[in-house]
Amino acid sequence: MDKKSLLSVHLAVFLFGASGLFVKFIDMPAFLILLGRAMFSAIALYIYIHIKKYPIRLKYPRHYFWNLMAGVLLTVHWFFFILSVQVSTVAIGTITFATYPFIVSFIEPYVFKEKFQYKNLITLFLVIIGVMFLIPAFQLTNENTLGIIYGMIGSVSYALLSLINRRLAANYDSAVINLYEQGVSVCLVTLLISIIDPPISIGTQVDFIALIIYGIIFTALAHSLYIHGLKGVKAQTASIISVLEPVYSIFLAMLLLKEGLIIQEIIGIALILISVILASYFDKNELQKQKNQTETHIDLS
Repeated sequence: MDKKSLLSVHLAVFLFGASGLFVKFIDMPAFLILLGRAMFSAIALYIYIHIKKYPIRLKYPRHYFWNLMAGVLLTVHWFFFILSVQVSTVAIGTITFATYPFIVSFIEPYVFKEKFQYKNLITLFLVIIGVMFLIPAFQLTNENTLGIIYGMIGSVSYALLSLINRRLAANYDSAVINLYEQGVSVCLVTLLISIIDPPISIGTQVDFIALIIYGIIFTALAHSLYIHGLKGVKAQTASIISVLEPVYSIFLAMLLLKEGLIIQEIIGIALILISVILASYFDKNELQKQKNQTETHIDLS
């Protein structure tokens, strides 16, 4: 496993965890937060790509289609994640998002023609138990129910997005991939707003500044780091690491929102950390095994 790629994924997940707090801080409708997030992120990415002089043109026509699909999935994920946090809590929004590794773990081997690693079921089991412990009180009130439903829609869409990004990451820099996806998101949300014409409040100057930071640091940088990490880390392992997002969110909520941490949440955090360590260990051993088999094949030929 590439250490730099692993570090990129971990840093990206930390920024993802912090991003949920911005949804609570920014007093704007979900459509406007999504539009601002995608727009400011896309602008930052374009400037970065221009400075680095990366080619923006894609290699094959089919890659335009996959970037288009990825942009649609990104829009769906962001919109329902924002809604989930707005109608319920940061915890519910991030915890339901953390379920997407389960989807990836069962789809990825078939998409990329890889052998399914049954030992990953151990880590998935630990993740499930850990996430259950992180839920402070599973009371299905109307708002929480909506939050969970919205969060699950965002989780499914992100699982599919991560698989597309793994394939695209093998051909392009992460910033280029993000620019296309977020450009699609800006166009799609603008079109939806013009058609639906929802009531929109623009918020305060502080909200606007927070939205810029949200778009540049916690979106453009975070997603670029995550996609860059997929070049050296399997999407299955990266997605399991991503369950640290609710852990980071809880700690940041303790520091910034003065929320306490009860014993069941501590147990959940510990179980998730164990699952991440095991996932990294399993992935490292699998890659080493494949390397040894390749070297043996070369020696015999």
